[in-house]
Amino acid sequence: MKKILTIIVPSYNTEAYIDECLPTMLKHRYRKQLELLLVNDGSRDGTLEKLKQYEQRYPDTVTVIDKENGGHGSVINLGIRQAKGDYLKIVDGDDWVISKNLEKMIGQLASCSADLVIHPYIKYSVQDRKQKKVSYAIDKKRQMDFDEAASGLREVEIHAAAYRTSMLRDGHIQVREKCFYEDTEFNIYPIKYVRTVIAFDDPVYVYRVGTASQSISPQQAFKNRFMHRLVIDDCIDYYEDNFRQLSSPKQDYIKKIIGKRIRSQYAIYLKNEMTAGRIEELMEWDRRLKRRSPYFYKTSHKFPISLLRKDMHRAYPFVRFLYKAY
Repeated sequence: MKKILTIIVPSYNTEAYIDECLPTMLKHRYRKQLELLLVNDGSRDGTLEKLKQYEQRYPDTVTVIDKENGGHGSVINLGIRQAKGDYLKIVDGDDWVISKNLEKMIGQLASCSADLVIHPYIKYSVQDRKQKKVSYAIDKKRQMDFDEAASGLREVEIHAAAYRTSMLRDGHIQVREKCFYEDTEFNIYPIKYVRTVIAFDDPVYVYRVGTASQSISPQQAFKNRFMHRLVIDDCIDYYEDNFRQLSSPKQDYIKKIIGKRIRSQYAIYLKNEMTAGRIEELMEWDRRLKRRSPYFYKTSHKFPISLLRKDMHRAYPFVRFLYKAY
């Protein structure tokens, strides 16, 4: 049967979560129009055995791929090459979906021609068990040109996006491997090829937040701060190499995302205790950014980063207090 949607499920040591994740993608009437690519990314627990159980039970829907560890980006790159569905979506192995809304989405995709499909998603905090719906300000009644929608559109995160598979493949979309934060590249790189966009009303993805092991936690982000820098460099290089081929709305959209990640690099330092050596490290990165991209340096020169740049050693305690209070 024709596959309408491929969901790639990156799984690294997710044995404890798989039985929460996968059943939510299989409990609906369009299961046979769905392809699940379950990618074991070099797990060292019982993840692979769990995944194979689902492949045995649902051979018409589930395909397991076992590979050496290459990081989240390697799974995305592999999935783009192998997906059979008209559309492609990423759902991490420690998250899940809302089954009835996934069913509705597959039904909508069956008659869809947009390059990018946006839907709200849910942030679920494991600490207080609270849910927050993340929505997008876009007309949900019609397919639109991306340029028309872009001015009022904030970053379409990986949790909220499904892309037309052939567009990703034809555009040779490939993100950095063996690196955290490559989802930023996946949020940016396809935009060059996106002509049309449509938004659906119902949240599909449930994104688990608040675990200490997540790459976005303050401690892990500081540990992986050089990877975050690499991704910023990649995105600046991408923009500088491609901006002449981008419409003005696409340029502005991508610049907003890069600016947000630059501010996040400062925040990674400010959310952790700093030594004199770490402050020097941040100053060195700040000088390097100014040399390599005067434009993005200038656009990020806003309070409180502008205050920090005047005298990082003296301003750091005050600016860190502002970040903690915020």
